[in-house]
Amino acid sequence: MIFGLSMNCITYPLDVEYCTKEAPRLLGRILRSYDSIVLSEQDKKKILDLGTSSIIYAGLHRSYLDVFSTCPRFLLEGLPFPRPIAGNNLMTPWMRPLMKRFSTFDLPKWGPIVIERNNRDPDYLETFCREIENLLREDQSILAFLEIEIEEHGQRKTFRTGRSYSGRVRRFASSLLTPAINVSKEGKKVYIVPISFSYDFVSEEKNFQKLTRADHFKRSSHSLVSSLGRLYYMFVECRYFSKMYGLGRGNVYIDVGEPILVDPATPKKELAGRAQKEAARCSRVTMPALVCYAINQGAGTRDEIKESIEKLNEVLVRKKLNFQNSPDWKATTDLALDGLVERKIVSNGLEVMKKRPDIVTYYANTIAHHFEPDEVPLP
Repeated sequence: MIFGLSMNCITYPLDVEYCTKEAPRLLGRILRSYDSIVLSEQDKKKILDLGTSSIIYAGLHRSYLDVFSTCPRFLLEGLPFPRPIAGNNLMTPWMRPLMKRFSTFDLPKWGPIVIERNNRDPDYLETFCREIENLLREDQSILAFLEIEIEEHGQRKTFRTGRSYSGRVRRFASSLLTPAINVSKEGKKVYIVPISFSYDFVSEEKNFQKLTRADHFKRSSHSLVSSLGRLYYMFVECRYFSKMYGLGRGNVYIDVGEPILVDPATPKKELAGRAQKEAARCSRVTMPALVCYAINQGAGTRDEIKESIEKLNEVLVRKKLNFQNSPDWKATTDLALDGLVERKIVSNGLEVMKKRPDIVTYYANTIAHHFEPDEVPLP
């Protein structure tokens, strides 16, 4: 059964029985590649203490696993369960069975709100926002990825939504926060909960270059090039879902920022800016990202990398940022470097060379904003 305000704005019903049964199995699959999915007791308490399920989780989007990890983990932890906003590309006849076959994630049963990401029709966006309003009124939570990039090509602008291929924190779009403001005007408590996803390695890292290229072709003004780009993008996504497990070792980190109680008088752009900065602030600094940042800053040997990380650690401690300050940080640096070597991102030996400069830059970009003065970098 599918319901919604129109066939252009589809919300699938949540199958609680199915999700409760499948959640442990899905998390077990993710743990083929990762040692653990880290969600602290303190962060769980932040959410539970809100006393409501009318929440928009505003997340930084790194991977498909952001949804795969969060929905089942929140369900099993007894947290307000998020209905994910999902791109319509995940609901095509070829993608749905592929996801179910390789990930056991039957997305329609997790109650997603499907959005046409390239639809700029104001009427469509208004209809979509009304559907979110209805869910918030019914004490249901939403998992939203608000990041966008805007590129100018002469007189033409293109918008990129979804995962960040650059690694940088991007500007949060404000339109999808309008429902929270409207519902709060009715006297209901609604919260924006900034949330960040970090990884010791991102499962799509081998595909970022291909995805970026395909995305560039998709946005071509030439219809044939655009069509070929879409086909290439589909191929890359299919390949990802067939090889998404057993990729390496590391952790997935889900970090929760300070919840924002929605004031009806708050402009939506101000609300989006606050959510963006808080999501960026709580974003975790992982050791592999720190190593990549040091390499991009010019450290060329293992000793130079360790010397650079010692100085970076001092900055992180002074700013009270979110990272694991290990007493044996030299050993953890070696472990992070060994992981990058194993995945053929950098070379082995005392002299560390970039074998995949794009991936080194990606991880460095995920934490670059922590080392810039008082603001999140915007495109």
